Amino acid sequence: MPAAPTAEVWRLPEQDVRAGRRAVAWTVGPDGGLAVLLVDGGRAGFVLPPFDGELVTLTDRGERRRPLAQVPVQPGHLALLPGHRVLVAAHRAGRGDDDAAPNAVVLDGEGRPVRDLSLGDDLLALTTDRDGRVWMAFGDEGVYGDHPLARPGLVGTDAGGRVVWRPGKGELPEWPLEGLAAATEGEAAWLAWYSEDLTGFLTRIDPAAGTSRSVPSPFREPLGFAITGDRGVFLTRGGELAWYGRTAGGRWTERRRGVPPLAGELDQERAFGRDGVLWFRAGNAWCRVEA
Repeated sequence: MPAAPTAEVWRLPEQDVRAGRRAVAWTVGPDGGLAVLLVDGGRAGFVLPPFDGELVTLTDRGERRRPLAQVPVQPGHLALLPGHRVLVAAHRAGRGDDDAAPNAVVLDGEGRPVRDLSLGDDLLALTTDRDGRVWMAFGDEGVYGDHPLARPGLVGTDAGGRVVWRPGKGELPEWPLEGLAAATEGEAAWLAWYSEDLTGFLTRIDPAAGTSRSVPSPFREPLGFAITGDRGVFLTRGGELAWYGRTAGGRWTERRRGVPPLAGELDQERAFGRDGVLWFRAGNAWCRVEA
């Protein structure tokens, strides 16, 4: 069976490229709109804060640009919050006596910093939901580090950084070692991770009930994934897309796979799933594919 088509949604305009602007972070909002953070001459991990940037958002109503001013953290992660607010978070927390120092900031609808947050160390995956909750998965240095928010490996907070979900004792099949990717499906959040014995899992969190359910992942280290009902699509770090169906018992059955043509190098840092649609970046192009 042939692979489903991949659609290019947006490409960094040539005038931005010629002006030296670079996309240093990006995300897909809970409503399915793409958001890209541009800075002059930077690249992710090498932007010295505080910095000014421009947020490009694309929705059904078209493209909108607005400035972000004096962002005080490195742009490791970008996320959208209700009320046109924006969350920018660094991958790493502080060190030593300062390991609980803020490593994230919320900016208001005018692009001004209004709240500092401490969101844990070795933050590898982050997404937000329609109600402004922040869902995160951490790496081994966070799980075994000194920052309390990262130690459970998986966590959900509100937009003020207060914990709304963390796995209880025995709730997960094994203890997380490395977080990988995040997705949402309706009101639920999904987090991909693998355990100390390198088994891959997908954990679905129901925010209303405060409970979770974990199933084995068909890939140990997906770059990204999207799930809707009993269907899922997964992106490997080698650029292969694989579509799966899921049985009532949680077992995944492969439906098809293929390697899409890419406009450039695949972004190895992030891909996002929103209601069965997987988004990824290749070069200066952003693409989507449905489960």
